[in-house]
Amino acid sequence: MKRKIIVLAGALFASLASAQDYPAGKIAIVHPAARAMVPGAKVGGGYLALTNTGSDADKLISARSDRASSVQLHEMRVDNGVMVMRELKGGIELPAGQTVELKPGGYHLMFMDVDKPFKQGETIKATLTFEKAGSVDVDFAVGAAAGPLNAGGHDGHDAMTMPGMDMGDATAQKDEQAIPAGLKTMFETPDKPLTVMPVVVEGDWAIAGWQQDGRGGRALLKKGHAGWSVHLCSGDSLRDAAALEKIGLSKDVATGLAAKLKQAETGLDPRVLALFASFEGTVMMHAAANDAGHGGHEGHAQ
Repeated sequence: MKRKIIVLAGALFASLASAQDYPAGKIAIVHPAARAMVPGAKVGGGYLALTNTGSDADKLISARSDRASSVQLHEMRVDNGVMVMRELKGGIELPAGQTVELKPGGYHLMFMDVDKPFKQGETIKATLTFEKAGSVDVDFAVGAAAGPLNAGGHDGHDAMTMPGMDMGDATAQKDEQAIPAGLKTMFETPDKPLTVMPVVVEGDWAIAGWQQDGRGGRALLKKGHAGWSVHLCSGDSLRDAAALEKIGLSKDVATGLAAKLKQAETGLDPRVLALFASFEGTVMMHAAANDAGHGGHEGHAQ
């Protein structure tokens, strides 16, 4: 549940035609990119493609940036139906003659404890260090907080649409009942039950709190022609109307949704609220039918 994001590589990298490429020995670094971060966020994701043009394997062993207290190498993968993240302290292998993509849902960089949230249009300076190719300075172009990194709009057709969730003219009350059912259909397993509550709806947008396997967070959902879809997952940032506006909601919808969420979460066990808050960063939820059925991440829950 907590880490379900798959973004097609072409949409991620080809959309960044204005981004620079960087050589480092036999390693070609293609289109370094990052997403804009919502207000208050402290963790950001970094993405790029690394092509080893040499005849010997190499390895990305570390990264650093003045904009973050540390930059970690991470991998997202599906483990028994649950998307989990791990830090790759041993680095990322770069086989000879191959391209390795760092993208949502797989390998990626995590900018930890950033000095201030990344803003769309700026560049984030960082240094990548390879085992054989050495170190090289790169600029990560910051794209939109959601959708393609070079776009301000947010089409719902890429999102993770829930099976059986074509709600048609369903009322908000039915939506609030059907959303948990749809999420359970997608993410729940016999050994990892999923709790979804509360659920609040404002127009074509909804927020659902979730708990699974000792983890938790909040999901932002959007209703399109095919029904409800998971747009992104995050933590406390989804409580903030300004953050919701930055994601793409209108001011009225963002204000209404934040107010409903505040009311719905009033009186919840503080331990539950702490689980919701433990989800760091923002996870964009996109589907690709040919990729394991489950997706990845741009943040992480403790």
